[in-house]
Amino acid sequence: MTQAVVLAQDLTAAGFVALGAAIGYRWYRDRGRAQGTLAVALIALAVAAALSRLPPSPLLSLVVVIAFMLSGYFVLMFRNEFMPLGRTFYRAANVLLGVSILCGILAVTVFQHANPALVTLLGLVLITSWAIFTGEPIVRFWLASNRRPAVQKARMRFLSFGFAVLIAILFIDVLGGSRLQSPTAIIVTQLLALAVVPAIYVSLLPPSLLRRIWRMSEEDALRAAMQDLLIFTPTREIADRAAFWAVRLFGATAGFVVDADGKVIATSGIDRDRATTLLSSPGRSGGIVRVPLHLAEGQGWLCVVAGDFTPVFGTDEVAQLRAYANSVSAGLQRVTVTERVAAVEENKTQFLNLASHELRGPVTVIRGYVSMLQSGLLGQLNERGRQAAGVMAAKVSEMNEVIEEMIEAARLEEGGLTLRTADADLREIARSAADAVAPLVESRHRLVLDLPERRVRVKVDADRTKTIIANLLSNAIKYSPGGGVITCQVRSRAGVARVTVSDEGLGIPRNGMPTLFTRFGRVITPETEHLKGTGLGLFLGRQLARMQGGDITVASIEGKGSTFTLQLPAASPQDGPGNGAAQAARDRMRAGAPEGMDRRQAD
Repeated sequence: MTQAVVLAQDLTAAGFVALGAAIGYRWYRDRGRAQGTLAVALIALAVAAALSRLPPSPLLSLVVVIAFMLSGYFVLMFRNEFMPLGRTFYRAANVLLGVSILCGILAVTVFQHANPALVTLLGLVLITSWAIFTGEPIVRFWLASNRRPAVQKARMRFLSFGFAVLIAILFIDVLGGSRLQSPTAIIVTQLLALAVVPAIYVSLLPPSLLRRIWRMSEEDALRAAMQDLLIFTPTREIADRAAFWAVRLFGATAGFVVDADGKVIATSGIDRDRATTLLSSPGRSGGIVRVPLHLAEGQGWLCVVAGDFTPVFGTDEVAQLRAYANSVSAGLQRVTVTERVAAVEENKTQFLNLASHELRGPVTVIRGYVSMLQSGLLGQLNERGRQAAGVMAAKVSEMNEVIEEMIEAARLEEGGLTLRTADADLREIARSAADAVAPLVESRHRLVLDLPERRVRVKVDADRTKTIIANLLSNAIKYSPGGGVITCQVRSRAGVARVTVSDEGLGIPRNGMPTLFTRFGRVITPETEHLKGTGLGLFLGRQLARMQGGDITVASIEGKGSTFTLQLPAASPQDGPGNGAAQAARDRMRAGAPEGMDRRQAD
């Protein structure tokens, strides 16, 4: 049993020596004033624990007493680094240190063999003095931890708990007297004292796993902070939220965000003038902690006004703040890019609006004069003049279509595009669209209309639906330079009406699909780079289709052709066939007008 007692005492002494060495090394690396005072306290405690295991002598006992009392005194000085002591309190602490050391000297020298009660009294003075030195700070730390972040709170409480256990053991050991001198009691008290070592250690050097466990209670708040950065908001609001969450996550008293120009753009818990003063006067910053924000314009700063305990207990929060600052940088960059894109889009819309309306008037005038030339109202033209007038009319028509597309795109972007929906026959709309593109059909093309015998009833804006189909047909003609069959098929099934336009042309490469329906999006290849277009047709077509409850889809094989399908909600079907024979006759009569067009009825 005696060997177990010796082992327990040796282990306890070794534990405190190891603790003092670890904290001393930490102070050697960081060299902070607060860390230095705590390192002196723990090293002095380690010295007292180590020397107490050597053979006793008056000189050695005197060194142990002095080291022990200094350990308590420097714990109080550690507290003084965060919350300065009053002048009276400071003087009283120095007097108490001198008195307690004097009592210790008397106990180990003059009264070493005196009345045991007197020795106990002197020991009680020593323990009480040490308890005052350490007890006042640990109570302060425990109370102050209530307002700190989870990791900082846990670290401060572990430190308080460790010293509280030591105070309790010392009082029990002195007041217990001979009743606590049994081997079992000694082993228990030594093991309790040994348990204090890891408690104090994790308060100052907590492992990452333990920090994660402590931080679990704040995970929801951190997720909320990150989610705030993902929501699209103006730069100012993102910065305001970043400052708010930085204060909350860090447990700071205030926070602010500084842009690349050094201007304070957001604050939380502090006014801008004060934040600017703190930023420009780092020597009087009052514990300001700032981490960089890497922005496209340069380096900004996310700053927090740290609490008194941050330099020692807030290292985890500083690391977390750095990680959060990276997310803030990304959020601010995202907002900046989004705002720039929005500005570009707005400029595009304004340009479309301005250019289209400014061009519309002159083109209308030109169109009128060209029509007058063709009709002979301005005099008879010779053959070459008539040919030139025809070319002019075709080009003016192309220009007018481009202007109309620009106007529609501008209306769509501004939310001013309205639909005039009414019951219509999708077959008639497809016929009208085919008539509109008939002048574009050349001898090497053959346009086939594949229409059902029954009406395909839809409730749509007939003019705009015609524009969609005409655009699909004109694209099929344009991107089939080698000719071939172009089919426009109309069908209705399961409540969905479909217009399918297929060609045998160039097809679309796979990597061009994502840009196909975007505004101004054109798929440029060596075979198509010479073809003209604004890139607005398919964009407008899909948007108009979706406004009517439908969509446009595409399937294409490069080099073999493409198939575009306009889908629209079908209206309730009507019973009974339409006048198929008469319609077929009209189709055959029209077939002779535009060369290469073939119209057919589907049974």
